[in-house]
Amino acid sequence: MRKMLAAAAMVVVMAGTAAAQGGGMGGGGGRGAMSPEQMQAMMEQQVNTMFKDITITDDQKKAAIGIITAAQAANRGIDRQAPDAQEQRAKVTTKRNEDLAALLKSDADKAKLAENIKNMPQGRGRGPGAL
Repeated sequence: MRKMLAAAAMVVVMAGTAAAQGGGMGGGGGRGAMSPEQMQAMMEQQVNTMFKDITITDDQKKAAIGIITAAQAANRGIDRQAPDAQEQRAKVTTKRNEDLAALLKSDADKAKLAENIKNMPQGRGRGPGAL
């Protein structure tokens, strides 16, 4: 009986440890890997948020998704332990924002884009407008 209780307690402790470490589901706080459809939907939502109250064409939307995707890939390639990692991420974000603004013609739309990016919800301790 004691062996069964000890084994059960060990399983509970191990399960709690695994859950605290992200559950072995690809990291990201317990989220599993996204399907291509889920990734596309997330990108479209991000573009919709960034370009809220700005009229853009389907071609501009596709270009914006490409810009955001490239910026995210660049950020993933940055060594988190590098002394200048934060600077590198800031450069990627600045370039992303400049490239997105270049899709727009009017200064009013560019200003609205900058405002929308600034007001985007932030998570995991990221600064304003970060990926």
